[in-house]
Amino acid sequence: MMMGFLLYGAVLATGPFLLAEAQPVLQSASVIEDPQQAVRESPEDAEARLKLGIAYAEIKEYDLAMAELVESIRLNPDNTGNLNAYANFHLGMILAELERPALAVNAYREALRLGFKSPSVHSALGEALAAQRKFDEAIAEYRAALALDPDSFAAHAGLALSLEASGSPEEALREYETALQVPPPADKHVLSAITQRLTILKDRRQL
Repeated sequence: MMMGFLLYGAVLATGPFLLAEAQPVLQSASVIEDPQQAVRESPEDAEARLKLGIAYAEIKEYDLAMAELVESIRLNPDNTGNLNAYANFHLGMILAELERPALAVNAYREALRLGFKSPSVHSALGEALAAQRKFDEAIAEYRAALALDPDSFAAHAGLALSLEASGSPEEALREYETALQVPPPADKHVLSAITQRLTILKDRRQL
């Protein structure tokens, strides 16, 4: 595994499950009670299936989550309310968590194609591409995220990691510095890791 990839999951946890912008994972089963009831009452309701899929993902029941998200897409062939874009985004997040980056890339790209053009989607896509060592493509996605949200810590940190891994240490150094100037992530370990990468690059420059 390349340097930095141990940080990617933690860095992007500062985005949603990225949609939720760093909400803590809820371990209580109560998080799925209302969505389950909604599906029991309206099993053909694509939005209810989507919400149940997201709820399952929050408690890390990934197989159940993916089944509900796929069913939500199946029930909504006309993409009413653009629900399929959100379903694909969350599918991508689960696949990334399960270390299936190639499949995650497909899901994120489908979300973008359907119109979910969010900095969170671009950052998540950048992470999945970087996990496949497709650094040029990852860099483009992180830049797209920053065009939408210049203060995204996840995008700056991910861009810095990809720049460093692709052999552009000076650009990476600037991005690390910028990442430390925007609103910090909730996870202080991530902040510490980025600070450490910046220190290492500065030390190397002095050699």
